[in-house]
Amino acid sequence: MHCLDCHKAGDERVALGICHQCGAAVCATHSTMQERPLTCTKPVYRTVAVDPPVRHLLCDACAAAHQAYAVCCPQPVGVGST
Repeated sequence: MHCLDCHKAGDERVALGICHQCGAAVCATHSTMQERPLTCTKPVYRTVAVDPPVRHLLCDACAAAHQAYAVCCPQPVGVGST
């Protein structure tokens, strides 16, 4: 499998993974690895982050969208989506 962004640019690079958000194949140049906490809901609807965080591979386009969302709609520290 080849990187979608490299293919669009007329190049062929082997993909190292799949974007968690959109499913595009991505190479090391066009990807971002983030850590995201898993959360669970405890009694009285209290959200708790579970350690250790999970790896979250995103293409550059989805990483930029997630960053814009984080600036627009900040979440409490230690709380994320599953």
